[in-house]
Amino acid sequence: MKLMNKTVLITGATDGLGYKLAIEFVKQKANVIVHGRDQGKVDEVVKELEGVNAKGEYTGVVCDLNDLSSIREVFEKVDELDILINNAGVWLEGDTIEAEYDKIIEQVNVNLGAPILVTRTLLPALGKAKFGQILNVSSIAGVEIPFDYFHTYYSATKFGLQAFTEALAKEFDNKPLRVMGYYPGGMDTKLFTKAGLDYKKGEPWMFDPQESVEAITFMLTRDPKLNVKRMDLINHLQK
Repeated sequence: MKLMNKTVLITGATDGLGYKLAIEFVKQKANVIVHGRDQGKVDEVVKELEGVNAKGEYTGVVCDLNDLSSIREVFEKVDELDILINNAGVWLEGDTIEAEYDKIIEQVNVNLGAPILVTRTLLPALGKAKFGQILNVSSIAGVEIPFDYFHTYYSATKFGLQAFTEALAKEFDNKPLRVMGYYPGGMDTKLFTKAGLDYKKGEPWMFDPQESVEAITFMLTRDPKLNVKRMDLINHLQK
């Protein structure tokens, strides 16, 4: 499968993995809808995509995914869509009892509630595509619980996203809508520093997000008869 002329919406596309995916898809001549919560950053990325390939169609949607009540109104304006990538997420770690209530609510809203509602809102648009695709970016933390390192709320939301992804994949089995889950380990992005942590760039357990770009591109470009239903990508060597 080719991404040329496909319309792709990426949540959380103004930074990190989402931004890198947008750049890659534009290089492959896809049309990209950039989502972010800041209008200025969205406009900046859209302009940058136009510089990569002036012949494509690039637009933006602005929505704070922590405000679930706004999702339907914003995303139902998208009328046609081939690929949805639920990528946006926030991080929280530490002892469960020490977590602030507003941060717990943000985890549930952004990491789980938002992808569910964005997907529900965009299913009619995806249904118009000859062959639609949904790829949910989860985390290996939504598959395995560590013994000596705690991100309880984050794991809970990502386990929920895994369940939503796999249930949706079964619902649309043998139909022209492919649903996939991607489960990476720690990537070298701003996810952790945005959460107020002082992790340094290139920690031993981090890997280059470009590896995820290549993995996701592989998943999206398989023959329509196939489904890479789930892919885990983690560090094998932590040196």
